[in-house]
Amino acid sequence: MMPVDAFRPFTLTHGVTLLSVAALIALIVLIGRRQRAASPTLFERTLAYANLAVWFTAHGYWQMPERFDPVTTLPLQMCHLTSLVASAVFLTRHHALRAVLFFWAFALCTQALITPSLVEPTHSPIFWAFWFLHGFVMMAAVYDLAVNGFRSYWREYGIACAAAAIYVAVVLPIDVLLRANYGFLGRSTALHPSIVDLLGPWPQRLLIIVPLAALAMLVMLLPWLAARKFVLSPPRQ
Repeated sequence: MMPVDAFRPFTLTHGVTLLSVAALIALIVLIGRRQRAASPTLFERTLAYANLAVWFTAHGYWQMPERFDPVTTLPLQMCHLTSLVASAVFLTRHHALRAVLFFWAFALCTQALITPSLVEPTHSPIFWAFWFLHGFVMMAAVYDLAVNGFRSYWREYGIACAAAAIYVAVVLPIDVLLRANYGFLGRSTALHPSIVDLLGPWPQRLLIIVPLAALAMLVMLLPWLAARKFVLSPPRQ
């Protein structure tokens, strides 16, 4: 049974947190637009290193012997890896990493904001680390669009799909071996109800999850296909 003060989705706390994340993203984008440059700026590098510091602190906490559980505490969720990609984008602006960030953040990691796999209350550092790291993913994706002018086309979609296929190929065997649920590819369910619960039993739902992820990323591509035809220049390399 969850404690009385446990975090629950679709509550006032959840709504206020999402609004706060959105406001911080808007502020950071505004600051970034005033410092735009052809190479990573000091502001961007500072953001990247701050995220890495929180990432290693938070996941190091869960890897301590008294807390370590290979079924739940390994940093193998897609959002965990996307957070690292986000820092790498700020540090390098590597085009392939930018493609992965765009599609994974908007098409897949938004699920973690809508139905967070979180029970820790607001007074727990784990609560703040969760929202910092997941909020950073969305901030980096929005920032790369609004400040650094990332543009997407079929090539970028292919890069993101290939990276997702590699992720599934690596994580699914780990899920099967450990009976874990990293990437929502395993047989267990999340702490709170999510869209995965509607996809049927495991392993049959894998036949839906994988193409559904590809479709979600395709949906994110469609506006760019239309915009590129009429308005935008080709994607920056």
